[in-house]
Amino acid sequence: MPRTELIASLREPDPNVRRAAIERLKMLDAQLAAGALVFLLADPEPDIRTRSAAVLASFGTAAKEPVVRFLENWEGPLDICIPELLGKLGAAEGINFLLKHLNEEEPLIRVAIAQALGKIGTEGAVPGLLELLRDTVPAVQIAAAEALGTIGSAQSVNPLLDELNDDNPAVRISAARALGRIGDKSAANILARLVSEDPSPEVRATAERALQEISDRSVQFLLQSLTADSPTERSEALNRLLATGHAAIPPLIRLLGSADPHIRSLAAEVLGMMGEPAAIDALSPLINDREGIVRLAVVRALGKIRHIRAAEKLSQALSDNDPKVAGMAANSLTMLGELAVEPAFSVLNHHSPEVRARAIDILGRLRDQGAYERLLNGLTDGSSWVRIVSAQALGEIGAHQAVPALIRSLDDQNRIVRAMAAEALGKISDYRASIRLLELVEDESDLVRANVLRALGKIGNPAAVPFLLKAVDAPETEVRLAAIEGLAQLRAKAAVPRLRALARPWPWSRAPKIVKVAARWALAILLEERNRD
Repeated sequence: MPRTELIASLREPDPNVRRAAIERLKMLDAQLAAGALVFLLADPEPDIRTRSAAVLASFGTAAKEPVVRFLENWEGPLDICIPELLGKLGAAEGINFLLKHLNEEEPLIRVAIAQALGKIGTEGAVPGLLELLRDTVPAVQIAAAEALGTIGSAQSVNPLLDELNDDNPAVRISAARALGRIGDKSAANILARLVSEDPSPEVRATAERALQEISDRSVQFLLQSLTADSPTERSEALNRLLATGHAAIPPLIRLLGSADPHIRSLAAEVLGMMGEPAAIDALSPLINDREGIVRLAVVRALGKIRHIRAAEKLSQALSDNDPKVAGMAANSLTMLGELAVEPAFSVLNHHSPEVRARAIDILGRLRDQGAYERLLNGLTDGSSWVRIVSAQALGEIGAHQAVPALIRSLDDQNRIVRAMAAEALGKISDYRASIRLLELVEDESDLVRANVLRALGKIGNPAAVPFLLKAVDAPETEVRLAAIEGLAQLRAKAAVPRLRALARPWPWSRAPKIVKVAARWALAILLEERNRD
């Protein structure tokens, strides 16, 4: 068939004739055929429009100009095959045409426009994609986000960050994926929040991969320094990673798997300094690392991440075989404050007395008023160490409800338990304890006697004054100092003559220097009190 007749057949009413013409035209010269086929993009038959677009796409560059020029005067609704064709051709000249149709009623066409703009991939496509990113249909938003990620324009970062708050998890996923492709480290902070807080596992996983992509771009040169032989150089590289911010989290997490325990411990330390909950899951397995320096670094790091999951993991480390690691876990839990209360409660019944004692000590240092009832059980624990720490903790908490149980602990067979119970009663300063304490001023243990005397001074019952005056002449220096301190706290003016005698220089007073200093201190307090009266 002559070319003129073939081209004329494109206007035949019979669609089969037009379909046959398309098959013949694709065998001709691309430029000639393209100029004819573009008219079928407006054909009333959908399959003919689609077939002609497919052939035009196969022509490649030769079809660009005819397609763009034909679309300049386009009127009427837009078929999905047209934006798809412009995308396949990568026709930047067709961007303006696509931008004019951003408000097409059919969502699938808006999706196709977004995809086409992404394939064209020039900065000129970005404004239109940003408008489609705000579309009310999630499929359109997703297509726009994917296209923006392909183009990689910095001006799309903030709008994509806004979409991370979208109600639809699929939109959040596409926005996170696009931000990862763009690689701008300013997105790291919000992506890190998504990793730890987003309710959707798929969103968290995508955000984590995006963070990894960003970090791989921004800190690759620092990662090379972390394999250096010099520990100093490795340490400096990690410090620079810290300064990089959240973009450094994924590579640091990967370093937790290093064969070198020094690198594992350094990476853990820096992750702790960042304080990001996103690092908790990666740090947690290293609580059982074979190297003590790594476990020590991990529990120190978890103590800097203010999150309940960090506290829960630290409570597990209280049973570490290395006392340094277990002790650091206790310190880290204390640093977490109220977040540590429930995790500490969870190990109060641990089979190991050392673990129970550490948990009790944490609760005491936290001074949690709600803990005293659980700590009362510790006063009757089979381990004397647990009873000692329980008495100390109850004294730190200062709960008056614990006084009866602490008074009973004054009868404990262990002298240190008795001493700590007396100290705790002094801190609580409950009058009810004074009579029972007076019965212990002659205890066989000088530690118990000293703590009893100080407690009596803090409680302030004047009935204790004669007992304290007698103890001033005790043979043990520590007991004498405790008696002097108690007299000063009681503002016992009757003690002034005895204290003056103690405070005199040698040879009039043969008391140790430290006792004389204490006597002068107590005298100053008592004389000031008397002058005030």
